[in-house]
Amino acid sequence: MLPIRKKSIKVRYVQLCRLQVAVLITVAALDAADKAMLAASFPILERTLSLDVATLGYFSMFANLSYALSLPLWSGLVHRHGVKKAHSILASSCFLWGVATMLIAGSSTITWQAIFRCVNGAALASILPLSQMMLVEFVPAALRGTSFGLMAFMENLSATASTSAVVWFDDWRVPYFVVGTLSILISSIVERYLVIVHAKGAPGQNEHKMTMIQMFHRVRQIPTFFYLVCQGLFGAIPWDMMGFLLLLMKWRGFTPDQVVSIQFASGCCGTVGSLIGGILGDHFSYLRNGRIYVGLFSVLSGATFYGLFLHSKSESSSGMVYFFSSLLSPYLSM
Repeated sequence: MLPIRKKSIKVRYVQLCRLQVAVLITVAALDAADKAMLAASFPILERTLSLDVATLGYFSMFANLSYALSLPLWSGLVHRHGVKKAHSILASSCFLWGVATMLIAGSSTITWQAIFRCVNGAALASILPLSQMMLVEFVPAALRGTSFGLMAFMENLSATASTSAVVWFDDWRVPYFVVGTLSILISSIVERYLVIVHAKGAPGQNEHKMTMIQMFHRVRQIPTFFYLVCQGLFGAIPWDMMGFLLLLMKWRGFTPDQVVSIQFASGCCGTVGSLIGGILGDHFSYLRNGRIYVGLFSVLSGATFYGLFLHSKSESSSGMVYFFSSLLSPYLSM
């Protein structure tokens, strides 16, 4: 039997109604919208800029490489300047990301598209880890699952909105301009309101003197970190392949209206599943390995339905299995 919780649900969830939490969730939502637009604009880029699938794949590869190679840089900056300067680092990356996104919308050649997408990927590399790290500082431990679920809820909602806008209006430049402008505006809000006064996980004096290699050796000794890295290595291949789902549905003969309806329905299911997953994670955290079991259920069920979706050919069957895949897989947000 689960232990009785001392605080009422109303009192506990009031702690999430803070300006800092709202700003961080907004940043994460814009990040998700930007990432989703690349995959959504593939069919339009193929037609308007006369790009083949191989070139579009290179765009995705360059963005992912710059994203991965920039992660140590951002983590090194946080380690060097401390958690209390994380808001300035996040604000700088939001501004750089916004400028790069607007430059992508204004470019029409393959070379400049590739360059600006690399800069965009490098700036986006800091958004998710920094926003999640700062969210932990502003939210109590008992509500972390719900807070991450709420963040994932808004990420899925914004990604669905941006993807549907690109496909429905058959245009990719205007959504890029909108997201880029909002990213630049949010950077000033981050700089002003996300100052961390008392850091929960602030490093000690000796940790500031450690080199990046020493920090890496220390972190890799944590078993959970090793398992998460292994899971990410195997999960990254099918996860990145999802960026070509719109092209897959187009090649199977689905109309734009059918693609939008399937994408919108799955996005709505993903938003609901993310929030439910976060709440379930907090609820079962009182059990031993409760969050882990919720995560395992999410991975197994989501992967099963996603595999069925790849082999379905009709709109009804594709929409149904993609519906359950999107609903169950986001439970990892807990």
